[in-house]
Amino acid sequence: MIASRVLALLLLVTVSRVQTAPVAQGPTPETPAPADTVWYWFATCGGPTMALEVQLDGVRLYQASFPVCRADRASPQSQGEAARFSFWFEPRRAIVWTGYRDRPDSTSAHQRVEGDVWQASADSGDLVLGLSFMTPSRIMMNTTHIARPGAPDTTVIARGLVVLTYPSKPLR
Repeated sequence: MIASRVLALLLLVTVSRVQTAPVAQGPTPETPAPADTVWYWFATCGGPTMALEVQLDGVRLYQASFPVCRADRASPQSQGEAARFSFWFEPRRAIVWTGYRDRPDSTSAHQRVEGDVWQASADSGDLVLGLSFMTPSRIMMNTTHIARPGAPDTTVIARGLVVLTYPSKPLR
């Protein structure tokens, strides 16, 4: 008899704890979910401006600037993601391209090379820029560059060919 009362009491305590345990709930109007905010370039929020440079052997081949904005991934500010920079250059020396194909490839001195830069993805801490370098008949390199708003970054594309990004208007 005592054993059955102790068992009933233990069962009652266990059921009480289970019934009063907090239940995890999803976002409500009072506690909204955190926004999925990411960086976009060419967005329209009045954010900071970044500079992009392409250099060969320390000589600037191309320079541009672009506004960046932190916005919700699904917001209208994401329209900047479709923007693109295109430029071309004729290097004074041959460029050897490695890492894109199984074997190194090269372009000769004074051969026209086109460069394209676009936003490849949006992230909460940085921008991922896509980079392509090509001749009229062949893609020589297709890679990415991480651009962190508020800090400089450099990516070596080929020996002597680098892409740099840096703040040109400070973050607020």
